[in-house]
Order: sequence, then C-alpha cells, then structure tokens
Amino acid sequence: MKVGPKMTFTLTKKDTVERLTLIEKTALEKGAIETLQTNLGQGQGREVVERAACEVSDRLNGLEAALSNGDLEGAARLSNSLIAISKQIGLVSFAKVAGDLVGAIHNNDLVAIASISRRLIRQADATLFQALDYVSEHPF
Repeated sequence: MKVGPKMTFTLTKKDTVERLTLIEKTALEKGAIETLQTNLGQGQGREVVERAACEVSDRLNGLEAALSNGDLEGAARLSNSLIAISKQIGLVSFAKVAGDLVGAIHNNDLVAIASISRRLIRQADATLFQALDYVSEHPF
C-alpha cells in the first residue's frame, strides 16, 4: 500500500491481481490566497499561508492523538479549528472534510470517524502542498 494523496491497494483473488487507485480530489480557493497577498503583500501573505500550514499540521497531530485516546470532545474542537484555519487560506475541500468529521463525531459514528479522519489526512497532504505551491508560483 502506498500512502499519500494517491493510494494504491492490491487485492489478490486466486490467480489475478486487482488494483484500486484512490485519487483524492482537492479544491483550492485561489481567491483567498490572492486576497491575503494583495492585503498583506507577497512576503507576509506567503508567511500567513506557511504559518497556517504549520498550524494545520500541528492540529492534525493533536486530532490523531485525541482520536487515539477516545477524546471525541477534543477531536471535535480541533476539527472546528481546522475548518477555521483552512478557510482562511482557501482549503475548501479540506474544510468540508473537517466539517464531515465534526458531524460524525457529534453522531458518535466511530466507523465514519475512522474513515473521515484518514481522508482528512489525505486531503491535508494534497491541499497544503497545493496552497504552498500556489503562493510560491503566483507573486503579486
């Protein structure tokens, strides 16, 4: 199994091998980054995106720890903060998945929580790099 935004699973069935490839679709609202760069300038706009990416990474680590410890209240709080941070830098699909996780936590749906939290990590891998690349390639 390959880990990351594109995952490949290999299933063996008698003499045949089947491959399932999961490609995580992402949505980056470039206007949010452009607004940051316009309002703050290129350097500070980039710093805000980089700082937000670090915050998302830190909170994801905290979220994984909270879920491992069964702290659903803490996991919901961290998920809500991930939504707020990601919206500031245009990580639309990431914010949606984080919102789905909050819903699963409120419904105490442990199967959905496990599935959605893994998807959130895949989204983070894809969208954070997308945002950082965009801010580097599109100076104002």
